[in-house]
Amino acid sequence: MKPLVEHRTPLSVSYGHFVLRDVWCDAGDDGESYQDAQDQVAGASTYQVSVPASSSPPKAGLELRVWAGEPAPDDRSWDGCRQLELHCPTGELIVELIACGAAVEITLPQGAGVYGVRVHRRHADTDEFLIDLWWRTPLPPADDDEDFYGDLWT
Repeated sequence: MKPLVEHRTPLSVSYGHFVLRDVWCDAGDDGESYQDAQDQVAGASTYQVSVPASSSPPKAGLELRVWAGEPAPDDRSWDGCRQLELHCPTGELIVELIACGAAVEITLPQGAGVYGVRVHRRHADTDEFLIDLWWRTPLPPADDDEDFYGDLWT
């Protein structure tokens, strides 16, 4: 099986991490994904994946691949790997560098949905990351915030 999309890019990491998120979900996650990433390869909240990276040196390499289905784990030598889940309401993702904005923008061929995410990390002279994504399921039904707030205001 070959990836549907493959993207390679160098990153200049600030503040010790970068994030992968849906373009629409820019409000942050109150640090949930960052806390989940402590002592891990990556961490996630519903709409965001945080990936810790060394800031010394601040340069890192990223390979991001999108697959039609769950790929086999990469057989290259990695220091760590973690599998997570990411909700993507628009079908458009960005890799965002803190204080610098989007480093990579990707339109997912399968569109909106819940995606499996597997993050691999290797630290040599610089950090190297491989992120594999694949569509898993449609998004769950939307929460009805009106009902929640309606109960508070009546």
